[in-house]
Amino acid sequence: MDAQVTNAYSGEIFDLWDTYKKVVVKDFMFHAALSQEVERVLRARFQGGDFSLLDLGCGDAHVFAPILRRIPPASYKGVDLSDTALGLAAENLQSLPCPVQLAHSDILSALSDGATYDVIHSSFVLHHLATEDKAEFFRRASRALAPGGLLLLVDTMRQEDETRGDYLKHYFDWIEKDWAGLSRAEKDAIFEHISTSDYPEPLSLLEQQARAAGLKRLPGDVPHRWHHLMRFERA
Repeated sequence: MDAQVTNAYSGEIFDLWDTYKKVVVKDFMFHAALSQEVERVLRARFQGGDFSLLDLGCGDAHVFAPILRRIPPASYKGVDLSDTALGLAAENLQSLPCPVQLAHSDILSALSDGATYDVIHSSFVLHHLATEDKAEFFRRASRALAPGGLLLLVDTMRQEDETRGDYLKHYFDWIEKDWAGLSRAEKDAIFEHISTSDYPEPLSLLEQQARAAGLKRLPGDVPHRWHHLMRFERA
């Protein structure tokens, strides 16, 4: 673990594997719409051209793998802290027509090996880091991007006028009301996970951190409630 990381996420959502699958399959967090936009961005920038891809917090790659089969990278590296997730990712990515590397690592350490990538992708991971570690993430991502490269960041973000406490209350109220098909025990486990592991920031703060790291935010933020896709390139 990188010594500078003060609040790194351990991947324990995969201990709630059946619940996690329900959240994704039922599309409670808008994985489908956000993934469609990720695919559109990749197709517009790299269709017909090779690109190297680093997938930070790749999880099981269930959502991302079909996109990569349609728009294959020249190389793929996925990192995650969950051995369960990495095992499933190996299965989901085995049909990609490119070299696939999977590594057990936290996202900041993965950005510090000196390698550069045309695309850095991270989905629903950054909000697990402390504020100062998010700034470090952007600094390291900027150094790890090749010229003309893209950082694609899918994550939960607080509204500009929300404290973390407000966010948790509003998010939990939404889960109670709209996340149908989950048991009481499953919802309680999700509440516990979010309460202890989620530290989302306002979009404006993330943009400020990215700009300070030498990244330019591209237009076209795609919000779905608190869930966003932000796109950056090296300034």
